[in-house]
Amino acid sequence: MQINPQVKLLFDVLYREGFLKISDLATRMQVSEKTARGLLKRLEEALEGQGALIERKYGKGYCLRITDEEKFSGFLAQHQKRYIPDTPERRSQYLATELILSGDYIKVDELCSRYYVSRKTISADLKQAERILSMFNLSLERKPRYGIRIEGGEFGRRQCLAFLLRRPGRHLYEEVSRDFLSEETAVQVLSAGLNAGSYEIYDDEFSELILQLRIGIFRYTRGFEVTLEEFDSQDYLQEKDIRTAEKCTGTLEKLTKIVLPVGEIKYLAVQFSGKRGFYAADDENLVVDTEINRLVNEMLDYIYEIFKLDFSRDFDLQTALRKHMVSLRVRLKYHLTLKNSMLKEIREIYSFSYGVAAQAAMVLSSHFHFIVPEAEIGYLALCFALAMERRKKTRYRRNIVLVCSTGGGSAKLFEYRFRECFGDYLDQVAVCSSMELEKIDFKDIDCIFSTVPITTRVPVPVYQIQYFLDTAHIRQVKNILGDVREDDEVTRYFPEDLFFADLEGTSRKEVLEYLCTLVEQRRNLPEDFKEQVFKREEMMQTDLIPMVAMPHPCLPMTEETFVAVAVLKKPVYWYMNQVQVVFLLSISKGKEDMEHFYKTTLGLMMNEEAIRKLITEKSYSAFLEVIREAETQARS
Repeated sequence: MQINPQVKLLFDVLYREGFLKISDLATRMQVSEKTARGLLKRLEEALEGQGALIERKYGKGYCLRITDEEKFSGFLAQHQKRYIPDTPERRSQYLATELILSGDYIKVDELCSRYYVSRKTISADLKQAERILSMFNLSLERKPRYGIRIEGGEFGRRQCLAFLLRRPGRHLYEEVSRDFLSEETAVQVLSAGLNAGSYEIYDDEFSELILQLRIGIFRYTRGFEVTLEEFDSQDYLQEKDIRTAEKCTGTLEKLTKIVLPVGEIKYLAVQFSGKRGFYAADDENLVVDTEINRLVNEMLDYIYEIFKLDFSRDFDLQTALRKHMVSLRVRLKYHLTLKNSMLKEIREIYSFSYGVAAQAAMVLSSHFHFIVPEAEIGYLALCFALAMERRKKTRYRRNIVLVCSTGGGSAKLFEYRFRECFGDYLDQVAVCSSMELEKIDFKDIDCIFSTVPITTRVPVPVYQIQYFLDTAHIRQVKNILGDVREDDEVTRYFPEDLFFADLEGTSRKEVLEYLCTLVEQRRNLPEDFKEQVFKREEMMQTDLIPMVAMPHPCLPMTEETFVAVAVLKKPVYWYMNQVQVVFLLSISKGKEDMEHFYKTTLGLMMNEEAIRKLITEKSYSAFLEVIREAETQARS
């Protein structure tokens, strides 16, 4: 029995997925639930006698169950000839890829029939495709009666194609890479060059170079060539990069008889330059020019403006950033990518450093007109994490008095235990009884820790503690010595009147417009607050974590720090992720220590279980529960 495109798409969805409820099927199909039920019935008829049936379970929905492997294989061979993407994200990736590979006009009606969707759906998918293309300086040209095609250079097309082929799912890669240069040949070509150039390339980066080479040869042999005009007049390539590329192309010619022109050789050299290791040894001078110096200074100035962290005298941090910028500049200029296998751990362990690096990256995004990828932010975060660890070791140490009810050896043991637990925070430690307090000179004393109540009047704060310190008490003392107040709860930044459940919106712009309006009704905001939020969105993606976005203005604008939390009724495609929880952050203009705030908030955002709980319960009480748990983790 012949099945129509919509029934075939339904079959494709059920064949790949497990149980799906009728509402989920309708969403995937872009149809009403009534229509979805009708299509299910028609699919059941089509599957009769074909070795499969539609199974329904209460509370779980529908799924495809195979009853006869042999019969079903014959049916599958007849009807499953081409993968049909069934979500907006997948269709947008397929559309962008198809337009890159075509190079010519394609009519919208042709795309509708190819993907079995309406013009309205294909228009929405093309908007998402345009967002991807814009990351690589590409755009869509629309011409009446001809259709649409991509405008932009070949360099950007190749980088975009590599980006699309790395996305989750193998269908797109398998379809496009069939006519690529074999992977074995690509390995031979690259190995010859890299060995000659003594490059230190990690396995992940080597696989990326293989993909770039295969895409480059595929495009060149089909008449799409990278021209010299596409390179910056100051390409910042070093002689070593050019020599390595020439060695590769020489090996390619021997193996395949393909001779690459100068533009293609330079294209390969740029790829190598962008893969230079952060700490890789080099036999050539590392050139740090005025542009790099200026960008590093601007990043540090911006960090001070946002966080009031002064790194102006941290020579080691500045040197590390300048060295890192040599290869990072090439990657940002030409939209190259660098993998970061440590990214998840960096965000979890150095969450505040990651937040600082994300703000510093805004300077780079503005300068290079390219959103800095989260992998690059992770590497920048390592630079700042090292600097912050150094700051901790040189921070102000406290002079304290320990008051112990017992004397002799037990008092000495108490002092020893205190120094063991808090040595990094302490300078001078005096031990006495409560009766001896009157003899203490408090001129340089910061505070007193006592195991007994203090009745004597003293000019410094007194903190009563127990003799045997457990984990909770140790954390409290560290907070005191580290100048973190226990009463400074992060929850004060998340007021109940700025918590919004089931917020509606179908796009990032719509959600932000509505959320800013709600906040304006409850807070005294500057006139250009919304404008600055959207300006920030243009400079860098704010959905660095799946399901969560953290938009905010470019600069501190309000008198107090606050966060508006919105749990969306339905997920919205942001930049690269589906988002259902939005944290709209506004930092105060005053000097405020935000380290604990960022540690807690970023810790919550990266806790998938906590985010799922918030999406499910959609209540302020549920939010308080997960944020307090995140705060406990941040303090430990």
